[in-house]
Amino acid sequence: MRVRTLEPGRIPVLRALLGPTRARTLAATAAGCTTTEIARWANVSTASASYHASILRNAGLIRTQRRGAAVRHTITALGAALLVGGSDETECLSQENEDSAARTAR
Repeated sequence: MRVRTLEPGRIPVLRALLGPTRARTLAATAAGCTTTEIARWANVSTASASYHASILRNAGLIRTQRRGAAVRHTITALGAALLVGGSDETECLSQENEDSAARTAR
């Protein structure tokens, strides 16, 4: 998934919403990474990185795939929208609302 870079003014907003460690964890997954790489990027233990990744995964912001002994985390469309400011997600939600309204009208 191709993700635009985060605008400098959005970093404090994302940190306020997610906390600094989860914000760094989410940003790290934009390029795809292992739990160990998240730990290095966020300057936390591997166990802490795994915990923060599980919170983001349960929120639908990242997806995790096991490959042998390694675990690879990648950002979802929702996570990418949050990372870049929400414009893509807003468009998705608008389309979902229109589709729902059309089904209701039938």
